[in-house]
Amino acid sequence: MSEIPEKMLAWPLFGVGLDKIGCDGKPCVVDVPEIKRDELLVKIDAIGLCFSDIKLIRAGEEHPRVISKNLAEDPVIPGHEAVMTVVKVGDDLKNEYSTGQRYIIQADIYVNGEGFAYGYAIDGGMAQYSVVDQRVLNGDEGCYLLPLADETPAGLAALIEPWTCVIASHLIENRVAPEAGGSMLIACEPGDSTIYEPGGLLLSNPPASITCLSVNAETLDGLKSAFSAADFAEIESVPDAGAYDDVFLCAIKERARAEKLSKLCARNATINLIGEYHDEEWSIDVGNIHYDGWFYQGTSGANLSEAYGRNVRSVLRKGGVCWLPGGAGAMGQMHTQLAVEDPNGPSRILVTDLDDARIAKVVEGLADKIRERNIDFNTLNPKHFESPEAFHEEVARFAGGDGFDDIVMLVPVIPVLNDAAKLLKKDGLMNIFAGIPAGKEGLLNVAGIARDGHRYIGSSGSRTSDLRYTLSLVEKGELTPATALAAIGGMRSLKEGLDGVANARFPGKTVVFPHCENLPLTPVGRIGELDESVADSLRENTLYNLETEKALFAKFADS
Repeated sequence: MSEIPEKMLAWPLFGVGLDKIGCDGKPCVVDVPEIKRDELLVKIDAIGLCFSDIKLIRAGEEHPRVISKNLAEDPVIPGHEAVMTVVKVGDDLKNEYSTGQRYIIQADIYVNGEGFAYGYAIDGGMAQYSVVDQRVLNGDEGCYLLPLADETPAGLAALIEPWTCVIASHLIENRVAPEAGGSMLIACEPGDSTIYEPGGLLLSNPPASITCLSVNAETLDGLKSAFSAADFAEIESVPDAGAYDDVFLCAIKERARAEKLSKLCARNATINLIGEYHDEEWSIDVGNIHYDGWFYQGTSGANLSEAYGRNVRSVLRKGGVCWLPGGAGAMGQMHTQLAVEDPNGPSRILVTDLDDARIAKVVEGLADKIRERNIDFNTLNPKHFESPEAFHEEVARFAGGDGFDDIVMLVPVIPVLNDAAKLLKKDGLMNIFAGIPAGKEGLLNVAGIARDGHRYIGSSGSRTSDLRYTLSLVEKGELTPATALAAIGGMRSLKEGLDGVANARFPGKTVVFPHCENLPLTPVGRIGELDESVADSLRENTLYNLETEKALFAKFADS
């Protein structure tokens, strides 16, 4: 390993906005951090730039994963899509780690249930060196570092984490039964005489506590008899706060009351619409569907258990009709690639996006597979239509009379989500992948949920097991992450790269190499112009590869 310098370049975040990252628009020169006996010092080989970084920069201390109370005085170094090499090992770790070992990191780090996300709470990869401490090495899931094979280029390894988020969004496992030992809220319309029965699933998974609002005496007596060990509470009005695992809204007619009740949820809660509901749009917290896994479901009967188990899936329907709004963006391209390449995927796919260049890249990159699977594949750009209504009509025409089986929402814009939700078919599924902030509300048809089986799912980040799975796909050659790479750059062009992400300048992902200080921000299609040896590496394999990276590092990496 080369000698560790005393100083390094880094991009700390000192507040809100792109003007608050770095020092006067440039990377800061700071001390290379010292490590303790139980820590590692790693060299950051590559860092992927993500729109989540833009959200962090725009939110500052208000971002839910940031623990600093004052970034101006206690800045954090962003960057969670990091590839690293160990360059120094603390004395207590010498039997476990050695210099030269390469890793990627699972950024969603938890210690005793508390989040310490890498690049948000822990200094991340927008620096030439970084400290890996015990939170990373011995967290709730064990070690959050995953070993990386020598033959995997750092520039592609930096794409494994975002690829994992995409793959993990199709591995979501929503509950198919009430939470055993959980907390339950049952709310009815005042004066409702319907007798609501718990049903088999609820009897098999008894809650520890049941809170009842406007529940008639006969239903209440039945619940108390069935769940004699549970703690019961009868309340007279909608509480201002609460965090229930399972919420039952039994034929609630007053919309404002129902909307308030539907938000009294714990993480991964189910919200169950019981009884007859009309075609009416309620304001529902779609941000928490994404971030906290809230799951809305229902049944038209009076059996509470019957709300569970219908259309509980996260994979795209085989042979179905799928729409990907924003499907040509950096993350959207990955979702589109998965939909096209999955032999059990949809047979009709629509991609809509505001950028013709990105659309063209998607079509070109997937053309062979589209032909191989005989997919009815179409793309639309809303900007080419006279009005939003004309665009929406064309989308509906592609869907056919029944609507879409699957909509993968890749645009974090509530009006777009609201319009798209209207085109779900019976038992249709919307995957809210785009990170709409928690607390942001969309308008969803409650009869569609209760009567027609419409379901909305979402996820934020991934688990270590998900990252390990994606890494294995890459190392076995079953996933080609290079298709998502759109631009590369060096340490001094990192801020320019962030601006490119914020403004969708490139049709895909941008990766920065911190130790290539003066590598200019370059579209991947033009990297052959950087040096003849780089161009040579792309002659047989036009995608970025290990020889490409070796040539780039030979020309641009600092000694």
